[in-house]
Amino acid sequence: MAFKSPEALLLGAFLLGVAALVAYLLGEAGRRRLLQALDPAFAPRPKPLPLPYLLAPLLLLLAAGRPEAPVPWRENLTQAVVVLDTSHSMAADDEAPSRLEKAKALVRAFLKGLDPSVKVGLVSFGPQAVLVLAPSTDRKALLEALAGLKPGGVSPLGQGLQQARRILRPEGPERDLPEARPPAAILLLSDGAANAGKDPLEAAAELAQARLPVFVRPLGDPRGAVSRIGEGLYFVPTDPGTLLRLAQATGGGVLQEDFRPLYQALKPHYVWKASPKELTQALVVGGFLLLSLGAYAGLAREGRWP
Repeated sequence: MAFKSPEALLLGAFLLGVAALVAYLLGEAGRRRLLQALDPAFAPRPKPLPLPYLLAPLLLLLAAGRPEAPVPWRENLTQAVVVLDTSHSMAADDEAPSRLEKAKALVRAFLKGLDPSVKVGLVSFGPQAVLVLAPSTDRKALLEALAGLKPGGVSPLGQGLQQARRILRPEGPERDLPEARPPAAILLLSDGAANAGKDPLEAAAELAQARLPVFVRPLGDPRGAVSRIGEGLYFVPTDPGTLLRLAQATGGGVLQEDFRPLYQALKPHYVWKASPKELTQALVVGGFLLLSLGAYAGLAREGRWP
């Protein structure tokens, strides 16, 4: 245990010692006066202070020093990254109300059935790959970030996958250690029509080497669709074949409305960790609880405060 304010601890110990000495001297003076007024046989015997009253100042004294101690806790290392296509083609309405809005609904359904201790991040691509939210267990922040995405720009699918790989398998000297490769997977929601940046299948080879399976959910009509986007009608293509090859190359799968294969890949992987936690608040609460316990015990036994 370490103290963040050792000077406060020393000052508190000094003041507590002075208070104890003053209380003892006053008690002895009162007892002597009482013995002078009463026959010694009828004088009350001094009673020891109840244990809660002895322990409470000690806890409060320790709290004054703001102690820190390593506290063990379990952390789930499993992570997932949702890679979401936000290119211009995702505004097509062959998925009601649009491909992008359908993708958002699928992400919400995925989160609803996922273990809440699994960290989930969000990457969007279109017109460029962007880390929208780093993996965390904060589902509210993820949903808020998801709601703010709008379609526009080209579709650099390969860059989106590379961004997800860098998040889940960061480079560093510890990258080859077992604990540096916890269970992780990528959920890709796209129409597959990549038209910018790196070849997605080259990115798939890197993901396979990093043991990152990609689970894909194709969006849009497999034949493409004529859709009204803005003020005009456009033919908006899809490429489900590329998405299928991505899933096969990385050991993932093609999803529809059922996310169970992805949930299987994201089984919790717990490890014990220890991190320094400040115990001040717990000690203060414990001290006042002991004071309350001592007061209650005194009232219950003798009908008075000590």
